[in-house]
Amino acid sequence: MMNSILVYIHLLAACVAIGILLIQDYALFQTNGRRLTALEITELHLNARRVSVALLLLWVTGIAIVIKGYVGSPDYVINPKLWAKLSVVVVLTINGCVLHSFCFPRLCLPHGINDLANTDKVLLAFSGSLSTTSWLYASYLGIARHWNFSMTYIDVMAIYVGTFLMVFTIACQCLWYFAKVSQIPVQPKRTAIDNVKETEQSATQPLHDTQ
Repeated sequence: MMNSILVYIHLLAACVAIGILLIQDYALFQTNGRRLTALEITELHLNARRVSVALLLLWVTGIAIVIKGYVGSPDYVINPKLWAKLSVVVVLTINGCVLHSFCFPRLCLPHGINDLANTDKVLLAFSGSLSTTSWLYASYLGIARHWNFSMTYIDVMAIYVGTFLMVFTIACQCLWYFAKVSQIPVQPKRTAIDNVKETEQSATQPLHDTQ
């Protein structure tokens, strides 16, 4: 019974964190690299705190599950997939500190992402991609029972690295897209008065031509 509760809380924390993370990623994509509003900055920091709580729950419940598994069967801890998942979560935790200390302050700057230096943009893409990849991959390892004792540590981590490189490439392409969009001049919105004036000018133009 206790093991079921621990696993449930463990998976629930991961699901909540991934949901918040994907929603936040989509919200940042919709900005096209422009400066964030005060409401968007508040939401960013709130979501960051929520994910931090979920990560703490992930560590607490994960350690409890490992201890309980070891007590029941000492062979539990020699599963290569278990050590791969631990490695991913360690990377996730370290990267979380980078996000809070480096990425979030730059995301909240008055001029937005598009005006950042290229080095900062690449680091933002790197850290953001690593966060998304790590959360999704760690969650998958939690349910990938068919990998128990059947996959080596190197193989599991190689898939992790390959997935990260794919996500990182997509993130860099998004930043390139934001930069291109920011260079397109914004056309002023036409109002009903502008349309009426243009119609009047078109109607009076033939009269001037005949004169």
